[in-house]
Amino acid sequence: MRVTWATDQGSPERLNEDFVAAAPGAVVVLDGCGLPLGTDLGCVHGTAWYARSLGTRLLARMLDGLGPQAGPPVAPPEGVHRPARRPLVARLAGAIADVAAAHRASCDLTVPTTPAATVLAVRVRGDLVDYLVLADSTILLERAAGNVEEITGGPYYAAADPSVADAAITGTVPVRELRRVFMLTDGATRLADMFGATDWPGLARLAAEHGPGEVVERTREVERTDPQALRWPRGKACDDATVAVCAFGSR
Repeated sequence: MRVTWATDQGSPERLNEDFVAAAPGAVVVLDGCGLPLGTDLGCVHGTAWYARSLGTRLLARMLDGLGPQAGPPVAPPEGVHRPARRPLVARLAGAIADVAAAHRASCDLTVPTTPAATVLAVRVRGDLVDYLVLADSTILLERAAGNVEEITGGPYYAAADPSVADAAITGTVPVRELRRVFMLTDGATRLADMFGATDWPGLARLAAEHGPGEVVERTREVERTDPQALRWPRGKACDDATVAVCAFGSR
């Protein structure tokens, strides 16, 4: 697997709260939930710290196999069905528990606005590729046949409760069936799901042919045409944007 990525800060007023990291056979992309400036997070570290800390711990667990020993089973959030064992869920649960333990003594993790993040993860396991999607970031699977499948998560975010990992969408695909996997935070999906400038296959093609940085730059070009967020109402005129492209085989 060959990985390229681009990430860009949405506003000079706040840190880039996205996080991306890769190691041989594994990639993670997180989007810290950026609340309005001045919001009491109950945390002395902040959202960017949380995304970075969770991302590095998750990547380590994906590589060293510590996830299944993360601790005793925990109940899933209300309304979430716990399916049979799925790839990467235990590793995400363990990473969430790790970060909670790292700042529980200094921060109030019971505050509803405690730092949180979306999570994307991809891992090569022999001749298989595992993926995980939690919350509103997106993975695009480009199949060997050329079709593109879009997978966006639901309403649950990683925060302080490890059980939320059960709400993640997961799957496994044979490597031979994939050309590429695209991992995008919601600041990088706007061309397709907000601005209508392209569709999901077009967004994947743009990233594959011109690189992940071009997706970010074209998103910024459209955002600059609507600086007050009037044509396309949105919480942030410019959001942090991250794109990672995972390519397989000789393509």
